Amino acid sequence: MARAFQKIYTKITQITKATCSVRATQVGYDEMAIVDGRLAQVIKIVGDEVSLQVFHGTEGIPTNAEVVFLGKAPTLRVGEQLVGRFFNAYGEPIDGGPIPEGEEREIGGPSINPVRRAQPSELIATGIPGIDLNNTLVTG
Repeated sequence: MARAFQKIYTKITQITKATCSVRATQVGYDEMAIVDGRLAQVIKIVGDEVSLQVFHGTEGIPTNAEVVFLGKAPTLRVGEQLVGRFFNAYGEPIDGGPIPEGEEREIGGPSINPVRRAQPSELIATGIPGIDLNNTLVTG
């Protein structure tokens, strides 16, 4: 997304150890942002007061720091190239391999209603009584 179309604010109203707040409009829950060069995510909106969790901490961030809203929720590229790979919490490879290509999907989309899921049909016997009795595994 071009910087010209991003929402940019420069007046942080509150800073704690892991969060900061800024007055902003037309921002959505889970939207990603950059606060003083650090990745952040919208975690709370009350009126025009937007609270962000800053993933690398807020130490040293001034109240006039630039807050750039990216206009999208966190995403991850999915495809066969993910199999057997290791990634950090941001979906970046930490195994020395290339950045995977594939369809970009939102992380943390809507959850499945457990009542509407298909009932499990087959028991998976592990041979370990403590698991088989107390933490039953099923397929289906």
